[in-house]
Amino acid sequence: MSDRLGGAVARRPLHLFFVLDVSGSMLRGGRIQALNNAIAEVIPHLRDEARNNPHADVLIRVLAFANEATWTVEVPTPVEEFRWQRLEAVPQGFTEMGSALDLLADALTEVDQSQGAFPPAIILVSDGMPTETTTTFADGLERVLATRSGTHAVRLALGVGRDADLTSLRRFIGNDEIPLLRADSPEQLIDYVVWASKVASRGASLPAVANGAPTYAPPPAPAGDPIWSTLR
Repeated sequence: MSDRLGGAVARRPLHLFFVLDVSGSMLRGGRIQALNNAIAEVIPHLRDEARNNPHADVLIRVLAFANEATWTVEVPTPVEEFRWQRLEAVPQGFTEMGSALDLLADALTEVDQSQGAFPPAIILVSDGMPTETTTTFADGLERVLATRSGTHAVRLALGVGRDADLTSLRRFIGNDEIPLLRADSPEQLIDYVVWASKVASRGASLPAVANGAPTYAPPPAPAGDPIWSTLR
């Protein structure tokens, strides 16, 4: 790709983090299967976004959390090379979201030390209220926001089902212009993950190369029986 003067366009890293709840409640109603399907489906969309954006090299990492937080994809992986490995929910697993944010903050500190990267994009998906046996949600979020990359990141959150703690997810987003979506069916979760991934990759890179701020209009709710709003 060349710019108008004939020189090569400099591509900058854009780190995209998926932070995903695999607690025991994700076993209910096929939630973990729907989440796996959603992430698998979004990868081709992200590749299309990357091809259409000559300024950004999209690098993906995946962090899962239940009783503890664990990197399932720790090395930043170019979207062209990324292959989704399905996650398993942890039976009776807790929702250690604070621990996940604490581990995420370490990775964001590394991004701070790199040169020329776009602000990262973070997509958090959860279906429950954070448990706090190790790190509290507030402490984990504070550590994320203490990093330059965390402060300037495009932070998106998706709730799954009626038990999702929308208050914590809204605090994570930290921007009233960005909608907080709650998926009540597998169809909604897939559509919302696709939407969030596109918004994240565009919102993190386009403000630096185009006029005007990105738009965050939510997608229309897809058809589908809202099974997760009634399941106990």
